[in-house]
Amino acid sequence: MQGVWVALLAFLTCGYFALAGFDYGVGALLRVVGRDERSRRAVLRAVTPFFLGNEVWLVAAVGVLFGAFPRLEGELLSSQHTVFAVLLAGLVCFTVAVQLRSSGWDFLLVGGALVVAVGWGVLLGRVLGGPVWLWGAGMAVVFWLHGAVFLAWRLSGELRARATRIAGVLVLPGAGFAVAAVVTAGSVPRPAFGVTAVLALASLGGVRVALRAGRHRVAFGCSAVLCALPVVGVFGARSVVTASVMADVSSLRVLTWAAVVVVPLVLVFQWATWRMSRAAR
Repeated sequence: MQGVWVALLAFLTCGYFALAGFDYGVGALLRVVGRDERSRRAVLRAVTPFFLGNEVWLVAAVGVLFGAFPRLEGELLSSQHTVFAVLLAGLVCFTVAVQLRSSGWDFLLVGGALVVAVGWGVLLGRVLGGPVWLWGAGMAVVFWLHGAVFLAWRLSGELRARATRIAGVLVLPGAGFAVAAVVTAGSVPRPAFGVTAVLALASLGGVRVALRAGRHRVAFGCSAVLCALPVVGVFGARSVVTASVMADVSSLRVLTWAAVVVVPLVLVFQWATWRMSRAAR
């Protein structure tokens, strides 16, 4: 029972990073890919249909964290309250700016996306024991790469070419971050070092090869895996997610009935979002 809930929390958190990661990447790159108001609107139109659906993963993951991992939630909030406060502010600014966007909202949109990307990196660095500056900068690069790959897939013409060039430039610093993060993450068991590094470098190589071949969906899949790998590192750490931070078995049994209903709804909602967007293109 406990293993099932650990796997569920890992799955939902990986889904959030893999999907919402490109939201923040696109937001941060708004004025880099979009050089004028018309192109910026095209950039936002590409991501807007997916925006709320991607955030559902975070809501579901937080619900699982509060319900099934009450002690872990308490430890994280008490020890990392400043990081969470900054993250929440960034999320609010970014969400509001996307919904109410005009040229005057660009500062909050881009700034909110950057704050969220760096904030998640800082939190991961503190949990995994790596330098927080490395993780903050590195996760920003990873989300930018993911956003650029998404735009290369969903846009066309000069905007696609520009997003492709940006993604190509970001592959090398992404590789540097992947290696440095794995080496410096003190909470990750040693045998996991090589596996995580290989997966990260393989994902980055897949992004480069797929973009050159015009296989944008494959490139997007590779960058999504790259975004999710830090979460895998957290759940692979020795002392982060253990039985001691979980609710008792009787509580987990009750929560399982809610999960049986909620998790399929999250998956169906996500599927419907992508399905309708594909039909609208």
